[in-house]
Amino acid sequence: MNILEIANALDGKLVNYKDNIVIKGISTDSRKIKKGDLFIPIKGLNFDGHDFIGKAIDLGASASLSQYDLNTSDFTYIIVEDTQIALMRLAQYYRSKFSIPAVAVTGSSGKTTTKEMIASVLGESFNVLKNQGNLNNTIGLPITVFGLERHHDICVFEMGMNHSGEIESLAAIVKPDIAVITNVGTAHIEFLGSRENILKAKKEIFKFFTHDNKAILNGDDDMLSTISSSRFQIIRYGINEKNDLYVQNIKQRGDEGMEFSLLLNDNMENFFVPLIGIHNVYNALCAIAVGLAMNMEVERIKRGLAKFVPGKMRMEIFDTEDGIRVINDSYNANPDSTSAAIEVLKDMPCKGRRILILGDMLELGDYSEAGHRKVGEKAAESKIDIIISIGEKAKDISKGALDKGMREEQIYHFMDNKTAISKLPSILLPGDTVLIKGSRIMKLEELADSLRERSFTKDE
Repeated sequence: MNILEIANALDGKLVNYKDNIVIKGISTDSRKIKKGDLFIPIKGLNFDGHDFIGKAIDLGASASLSQYDLNTSDFTYIIVEDTQIALMRLAQYYRSKFSIPAVAVTGSSGKTTTKEMIASVLGESFNVLKNQGNLNNTIGLPITVFGLERHHDICVFEMGMNHSGEIESLAAIVKPDIAVITNVGTAHIEFLGSRENILKAKKEIFKFFTHDNKAILNGDDDMLSTISSSRFQIIRYGINEKNDLYVQNIKQRGDEGMEFSLLLNDNMENFFVPLIGIHNVYNALCAIAVGLAMNMEVERIKRGLAKFVPGKMRMEIFDTEDGIRVINDSYNANPDSTSAAIEVLKDMPCKGRRILILGDMLELGDYSEAGHRKVGEKAAESKIDIIISIGEKAKDISKGALDKGMREEQIYHFMDNKTAISKLPSILLPGDTVLIKGSRIMKLEELADSLRERSFTKDE
């Protein structure tokens, strides 16, 4: 885009216009500026990107946005009322230049893995653009949109939120043709107050739908099963036979992944996804549903699913030198995803004890104590042998486990990772299987890394 086009799209005031500058990229981080970029400074809680406009220009930015008159004649800039809103408006304008379909994915848990599975499946027939990592908010998603190029056939966008109105803002940028909701749980309940309000916020993804659009929903989710519409098509997936796509013959292939079957066009088709856990069968079903909605051949869908590469810290399995099996699922956690992970641990073949290492789960608000207790109760009911909880809020995990009959000698609690790491050698034994999970801010991958690096023996 050229600078005049951008100023017009944003209804901004173009200052120090000298020639028709062509913008080659967009950046909100002055440290990552490339020559020819437009710098968009964002005003945050702890910093103001406007303080780095000069640095961005020095590093090669061709122009900048600004909420203020900068009183300079040294470079070209566009004055807008709000730079973050301008970022989203510009992404919406840029997206409108492409007539390719878009898939939007949201949900309380599993959305990043589901997005990656969908992209892997679609990649067998299309050139796909997707969010990198979990760049799924009002800054990350627009930056992803600016990665669209003429060679792309389809885009897959993960959409995160913690307040009402956010999904609608993201949907306004993307205008999805297919929208996916994986589940409605308790993630971000601190900000939204109830699962009913979370459902209402997730349904904002349909704001711009017409009769040509398709909603792909987890039909086994009690909240999502209440959604109906005469305005757009709904495809439901799950294990229950009432769904449009329902899975049969589920089997776990060791620690390699999950096998299952689907009846498609009167043929029983077999699929494999290289991630363990029944919740990943749901994620795979969602990816299959998107592939079918895009009229892909079944064999290509199978191939794309089998090629899927799990993300780091998501059900990542490794063995220590002395035979301790570790399931590193430390990327993030909420009560629902943690309960699903406990199911995985419960069903894993294990020579020794099944051990849970769990950290604080955040953004639960008034539900925090009940949510942590629920996880502890689930662990006790699943006959987990040892719980190691880390953090202030995680104390309630231990309380929930005790309430359901676990003995005090089966439970350890530490306030920080450093202390927990120092105590692991005296707790873990060869043959144990260990699951690690907690909210992102807890950085429980530090424990997984310590287990990779050291050999834990009883004599150590």
